[in-house]
Amino acid sequence: MKFVYSIRTILIAGFLAVMLPTLLFMMINHFYSRDIVRDKVTETYSNTLDIFVGQTDDNLDEIMNYLLKMSILDVDVGMLMSFPTNDDMYTLTKIRIDTKLKRDVDIYNVIDSVFLYHEQDIIMGTNSEYNNMKDIIQTHMGERTASTASITDDVSRRWEVRFDQRMPGGFFLLNSIEVNAGLHVGALIRLKDINESLLTQWSDGVIGDTGIWLREEDRLKKRLTENEPPVDAGATRITNVSYQTLSSSDNGKSYLVMNRPSRVVPVAYQVIVPEQALLKELSFFRNVALFAPIGLVLILSLYLIFIRKMLFKPLQELIFGMRKISLGMLDVRLKRGKTIEFEFLGETFNKMAEQIKTLKIDVYEEQLRVKQGELRQLQSQINPHFYMNSLNIIYNLAALNDTESVKKMSLHLADYFRFIMRSNSDTITIREELSHIGNYITIQQIRFPDKLACAIKADEEVTKLPIPALTLQPFVENAIIHGFKNRRKTFHISITAAIGEREGQPALTLTVADNGTGYDEAVLEQLRQKRYVPQGDSGGLGIMNVIDRLSILYGDRCSIEFGNSADGGAVVTISIPLQGGGA
Repeated sequence: MKFVYSIRTILIAGFLAVMLPTLLFMMINHFYSRDIVRDKVTETYSNTLDIFVGQTDDNLDEIMNYLLKMSILDVDVGMLMSFPTNDDMYTLTKIRIDTKLKRDVDIYNVIDSVFLYHEQDIIMGTNSEYNNMKDIIQTHMGERTASTASITDDVSRRWEVRFDQRMPGGFFLLNSIEVNAGLHVGALIRLKDINESLLTQWSDGVIGDTGIWLREEDRLKKRLTENEPPVDAGATRITNVSYQTLSSSDNGKSYLVMNRPSRVVPVAYQVIVPEQALLKELSFFRNVALFAPIGLVLILSLYLIFIRKMLFKPLQELIFGMRKISLGMLDVRLKRGKTIEFEFLGETFNKMAEQIKTLKIDVYEEQLRVKQGELRQLQSQINPHFYMNSLNIIYNLAALNDTESVKKMSLHLADYFRFIMRSNSDTITIREELSHIGNYITIQQIRFPDKLACAIKADEEVTKLPIPALTLQPFVENAIIHGFKNRRKTFHISITAAIGEREGQPALTLTVADNGTGYDEAVLEQLRQKRYVPQGDSGGLGIMNVIDRLSILYGDRCSIEFGNSADGGAVVTISIPLQGGGA
């Protein structure tokens, strides 16, 4: 199934998908006769004419609904005749109606004029010359109201075809609805405008001619448009056949005549198309269809040969080379390509393979050196910090003339830094870390006699495990500096080292707890998010260095949790994996 998704298959399938339908169409066109081609084309024209007639009838229905809504729902129209024509209220109402009609005549672009008619007044919005159209409405609405006085409403609301010499094009459609007391709301549409809309569908003059006929049942009675048709089509009838064929007595050419009746108005729309315009390209397609199969086979063969040489073969070589590189075979090289693109790809591939081969080990070793340098830099930041605090304590003892304590503290401090200076390893055993902490606790006990106690709990086997140097000491120092504020009671520090589990894997758990004041909520939140927290003289540097070093060494496999105990003291729990990281 992988073959289906290859570029070779897709290109061939795409070529065939384009060429085969074209060839098939030519062959079908070759075997189909002139009449079949004519039927297909005229069917399209008939559909276009049907769509136009349907849209026109829908527009007429929409205009009729608009007149009905105006006669029923418009408050100004309903109240107009309740005022005398010379009254100010009548004038104000008329102005409002006039504004609406001028607006609506632009909304319904098929309408030429929309009006309110009364024997005493006419209110009108129109796209034609105002006075001329007012006279036309006065004349024909007078005739219409007189002729429909005794006719039912359904009949009186139908569109009428009327003629007036003053109207451009002569013929127009008229419809009106009586509101009350001789007041009628109506609309007027010029047939010339409808015919121009129809003509735009066949506007180049070669496709065909259009016209509108007055009809009586299925017969065409009278042509209502001014343009002269190329053939006398008045004798044709409205039938279920999509078109009828007529020959001109003048030039002998054949024309296809399509008639479509309106369901709203007693008219028919007519389109006359020259048969020659439909079939002028037929002979060319017949000749093309004869040679298309041979040409297709030849083009396809040359296409496949060319594509194979220029695309498939070098692409296959590139795929094989990349596959070998992924398997670690770094000696593979590609041949020079025959196109600019594949030449560039080949040269780039060869350079990349050479660079990978040359730099793979160097990059790996450089990463180790960078990581080692970061560890040493972070560790070096801690030692001066402890050294400065220790010297500060010695200074205070010397100021008190406590020479014995100064001697004792100096010895412990010397032991601590003697170990640091002789140690070349990034890790020490837990026992060595606890020994350093013992020195630090002793120094602090000299400073605070009988106020500081430290309890260490660790099995013999656990003390042999390696951990990064100075992992616990900064937390013990931080506890004394920031937790030992109530000097009236003894400050207890508890250090525990034990083997446990973290996420189902064996881990070394180190805990430093005290009975001091604990962490403030703000400080606790910052520590949990591993953010730098300035804390007095120490500045939080020791804690952040421990966090950074453990993160570099173990990543997400190591965790440091900060919290407060139930008694209020601070609790720090460090979990270090026992495999794959140094612990």
